[in-house]
Amino acid sequence: MNARLNALATVLDVLVLVGLGLGLFFAPLTLVWAFDDGFSTDLVVSWAIAVDGWLLGHGVPLTFSLDPVLAQSLGLGELTTTFVVDIALLGIGLLTLLWGYRIGRRSGTRIYPVSTWFLAVGTLVGVTFVMVFFLPIHMVSVSMMDALVRPALFLATGLALATWVGSRAPGGRVLDSALPDSLLAVLRTGIKAGGASVLGLLSVASIAVAILLVASFGSVISLYESLQPGTWGIIALSMAQLALLPTAIIWSALWMVGPGFALGTGALVSPVGTTLQIVPALPLLGIIPDDVPAGALIIVALPLLVCFMAGVGATTMLLGEKPGQLWRDVHSTELYRQPLVLVLCASVLAGAVTALGGFVLASLTSGAAGPGRFITVGADPGQVALCWGVEAGVGVVLGLISGALGRRGARAAR
Repeated sequence: MNARLNALATVLDVLVLVGLGLGLFFAPLTLVWAFDDGFSTDLVVSWAIAVDGWLLGHGVPLTFSLDPVLAQSLGLGELTTTFVVDIALLGIGLLTLLWGYRIGRRSGTRIYPVSTWFLAVGTLVGVTFVMVFFLPIHMVSVSMMDALVRPALFLATGLALATWVGSRAPGGRVLDSALPDSLLAVLRTGIKAGGASVLGLLSVASIAVAILLVASFGSVISLYESLQPGTWGIIALSMAQLALLPTAIIWSALWMVGPGFALGTGALVSPVGTTLQIVPALPLLGIIPDDVPAGALIIVALPLLVCFMAGVGATTMLLGEKPGQLWRDVHSTELYRQPLVLVLCASVLAGAVTALGGFVLASLTSGAAGPGRFITVGADPGQVALCWGVEAGVGVVLGLISGALGRRGARAAR
């Protein structure tokens, strides 16, 4: 692929990405406009809502300015006419990140990395500027700087992951030639064990959310019926909740970590206790139990188990197929090459990576979701980073030691 074809493919990729993200909102809203509203309302308003949803999917804060009469009719009071919503609908952000990873893994990107990066991010920034600049005047306003930067960060993160993650990633090959073997093994083990700890718990949380959706099917349907959205309104509402589903999965994972999450001021959902007040009539929230399930504190051990398994799986990467003794003769082995020192360093790094991942996930899924007490929704990023980092460090170090002892015992048995 020559440079021009690669540039054209990159621009088209980004345009398709934006079209998919906007279409997830605009398509069902168009159906509502056509069949429920009977073409009586302005379709431009539906377009504005779709753009707002796409921006919110990347964590761009939306400032709502309601008419005082409308605010009074909604029971918000005359003083609550302006509020901010910045809880990310991470389904859209995840799509952008994965699309960036896909662009980064193309063969053309390996040949022309700099131009591909600039074109991909620059095209997204340009398209976002056009959308926001020509956004129809309505009750929602956004900061141009946030709108330009935050979606571009999701795309750039995907491109960066493609550069550093994977067997054929160019960044890994650079590190192979630049770092000593022991340091390289610690870096790889710590980063991969930490990443596996985060992804593993998110996978468990996904299964938990699926089970809760089945178990709470009646509550979810009741909330749908209470909203009375109509057939096409149900489709639009379901698409919005599909975009919110990754956020719910992250909240479930943070609940397992320990700190839990808040659904407004004074409404905490955690393994220690659940204090629910009036929550938004969103059908997806029907899966949240009113009380703490029996034995919920045992769930806190689940992140430790996931991290332990990540440590066991990373043993060969750090210590090789023949780990031998965890502490060897100091006259024949330098301190920084001692297996136990490598294990401790890799575990600390895994804990730091997990803490960083938890901090980012909690930051993206916390903030304001409306006026009043809903200005505080989500988890505390600092608490999540501390708890998850400690759990990962302890779990990975136990896993690495157990994996080394298990391999040594298996070889001795032979």
